[in-house]
Amino acid sequence: LQSSCWACGALALSGVLNSCAGTQPVAGSLEGDELILPTNAFLAVDGSTKRYVVATHAQLKHPIAVFANPDGSYQALLMRCTHKGVELRVTGARLECNAHGSTFDHTGAVLEGPASAPLRTFSVHAYGGHVRIALNR
Repeated sequence: LQSSCWACGALALSGVLNSCAGTQPVAGSLEGDELILPTNAFLAVDGSTKRYVVATHAQLKHPIAVFANPDGSYQALLMRCTHKGVELRVTGARLECNAHGSTFDHTGAVLEGPASAPLRTFSVHAYGGHVRIALNR
């Protein structure tokens, strides 16, 4: 009985840790110079809207953070620190660099250095059930 309780506890802890691990990246597809994501990538399991997704593709050197704005628009940012090129992580509505502590807001603006330049942004359009990120800008 005691070993089964430990097993249940480990299973429950595993679920908690997995839910805290963050958002799973969404693999986009390329059409010309656009990275395409389905709009349903922003739906959480409980039916609510996710604040952001992290978009990836094998041909991208760094992922792209795509934020869903309350007005239905989207903001896409290259997750590469402008200080030393380190990949960023998303924490809420901020992007953080683990290497030197730079932080950026969901528009790419520098909140805290040492980075002094904003993040690269991309034009985003949503239509036809997809979010289209123009990689050439």
